[in-house]
Parts: sequence; C-alpha cells; structure tokens
Amino acid sequence: MEDSKIKFQIKGTPIIKFQSLERIEQLQKGFLYSKTLKYYRDLEKETGDETIGDSFEAMWHINEAYFTIQDTGETIPLKDRLIPTSNSNDYVFCMLGINNSLETFSFSEKQKQKLLEFGDTALIILDSEEFVKRVKKVAVENGYEVWFDLVKYYNPQVDNANMIISITEGMQNIALWKREMYSYQQEIRFIFGAKEGQKDDHIVLNIGDISDISRIIPSEIALTAFVEKQTKEENDGC
Repeated sequence: MEDSKIKFQIKGTPIIKFQSLERIEQLQKGFLYSKTLKYYRDLEKETGDETIGDSFEAMWHINEAYFTIQDTGETIPLKDRLIPTSNSNDYVFCMLGINNSLETFSFSEKQKQKLLEFGDTALIILDSEEFVKRVKKVAVENGYEVWFDLVKYYNPQVDNANMIISITEGMQNIALWKREMYSYQQEIRFIFGAKEGQKDDHIVLNIGDISDISRIIPSEIALTAFVEKQTKEENDGC
C-alpha cells in the first residue's frame, strides 16, 4: 500500500479501520470495542444515520414470498418485510477489507468522501492472519463464539437465494449480509455471539498491544492508497 511518501508491505488481506484518533490509539493498544447489531439498527431508526446505522442489521429481509399456516392451510403474502432474528444481541466489530485476489486496488471517489465520515484516523493492519488469530483467541478465552468473514451485499428488491442458503448454515450469517447501498464500505466483520442472558450494549476485548502488526496514519492519506499484489518472486525477495 503506498502513496508518494508512505509504503507498507502487507501480509494477507489488507484491513483498515477508520475512526477517531482516540479510538484508533485505543485499538492499537489492544482494546477492541464492539457494539450489538441492535445498536446499529436502532441508530438509523432513531437518528436517520445511514452511514454507521443500518435498520436491516440482524434482520432477514423478504422482498416477496408467501407464508402458509400449516394448521389452517391459510396462505399469507409477505412483501418487503423484515423478519427479526435471534442475533440482535450479538456483538460486531467492523473494518474495511480489500479482496486480496485483486491485482490492484484504489479507493473510489465515493469511498474517499464517505469513509472520512467514520473518522480522521486509520489503522492499517500489516498481518491480517496474525490479527485475526489474536482476536479469535481472546474471544474464545472470554467465552464467546466468534466468526470472521467479508460482508456480502445484496439488492433488497430481489430475494437472495445465497442469503437464504447461508443462514440455513447458521443464523449468525445474517450479520454478513448488507444492502448494496453499503457496498462502498467493503466491510470485513468479527461477530461475537452474545452469551445466554447477556444484554450489555457493548463489550471490550483486550487482545494486547498490536503496534507490531499495525500502523496509524491519517484517513486522508490512507484513502489515497494504491494497493498492488506482489508476485511470488517479489515476496521471496523480501
């Protein structure tokens, strides 16, 4: 990742967190702060914030379907409905991930504008595999089930068969789908399953200082980045 002044060699998937300087410094010290999916859903409902908030979080969106009551045989049409799921109290930690199968990547003009709304400071993860390993280890030690994956984006005007398939494999996967209006965020997420009866509005996991695998730079500089995939020969030469 580089501009005319800064160059980083990154191992694995490039991951970036955009936030305030204070929050980014706390994250680099190892304090990973996660709110519930319900928090982000309520944020849009209560404030109209469609950047950080999302009223569809942890909800199964059905564009058009029919529900049959087995006892009576009555068929009820469902159109543009949000179905609550049991994962509203799960905790989520979001970052931006860059698909490492791409040969090159640079941020779009929309991303340069919108991502600044998250904060003026960026944390660049230099070794994503090590970062994920540390987070998962601490989460499990604290009694949380943990999942990590790229978010997938869908058109809410069309029922998505892939979404349906994914949630049959685990309802927590509902948190890995967002409307395509959010695709500029390129989210990559940790999901921490809430413990039975847990209703805290947030959790803080202390994963230990990560300054050995991260760098802090201004968001404006991060957003000018050009990411280029190294060849095997280049990697071997480093």
